[in-house]
Amino acid sequence: MRSFAIKNYYGISLSLSALSVTALINAGSAKAATFSVGGYTWDSANAVTTGKIIQGQEQTEPFDTPFLSTELEVRDRTIGKLLGDSQVGSSESRSFSLGKDNSTLSIIELGWGSGMSLTNEDGKDLVIYETGGFGEPEAFALAVKKVGANDFTDYLYEFSSGSYQGDANTTHFATAIDLSSFGLNLGDKIESIRIRNLIPSDTVTGQDGRGFLDGQYQPQVGPGINQNYAIGKFDPDITFVAGLHKPKPVSEPGATLGLLALGAFGISYLGKRKQLH
Repeated sequence: MRSFAIKNYYGISLSLSALSVTALINAGSAKAATFSVGGYTWDSANAVTTGKIIQGQEQTEPFDTPFLSTELEVRDRTIGKLLGDSQVGSSESRSFSLGKDNSTLSIIELGWGSGMSLTNEDGKDLVIYETGGFGEPEAFALAVKKVGANDFTDYLYEFSSGSYQGDANTTHFATAIDLSSFGLNLGDKIESIRIRNLIPSDTVTGQDGRGFLDGQYQPQVGPGINQNYAIGKFDPDITFVAGLHKPKPVSEPGATLGLLALGAFGISYLGKRKQLH
């Protein structure tokens, strides 16, 4: 990453990252439409914008889905399109399948763009939409990476808590996540997330059938449903991921603006000193 420094006569060195300035400008100029889907409301600009396959490329593939297909700003940020979908001209939203054989682990990584982060605020912070059969969600877990951390957290399995009927054969299940569930404090920021499919041997820490992986209980399909996942439901189709509040630059706008203002002051001061000598 390229940066530049301004040094004034008082010996104060100001280093400004071109990336941070760009992120600030983009954050201020973004326009977004608001949608309410499966019980959660978000702006299209809150959606993740980058993605890559970490594991299981041979078991993954995009496919068309009716998820808000007529909305261009949503359609082009669906996960299948972010992860190298070759059908760029497709008029459909695109999901991305993990664990196609229902037993092989697949992992994808998603984020809001270089220099951008999502803050842990009160309540739910992001929502993940997974496309399953009619009334039948498929199992996945989430890990997050805190800004400045070297590693991702452990994977957390959470029940879906809302749904959106796609067509006669599909349902889009909404799973909302509170970042505090990962041990983050209010105000902490994450820079990326990882999503993996569950496999039949996975267990969770919660007696109610949810929680972090590698526990002692079988994951349950949903709240109040005393039912294990059936074989064939370990290939989740991840369709869309959005923050439930606005992503922000890793360096807060106020701090960046302060550096810009101080830098401008330093340049102005330098010019005046040269005029005096």
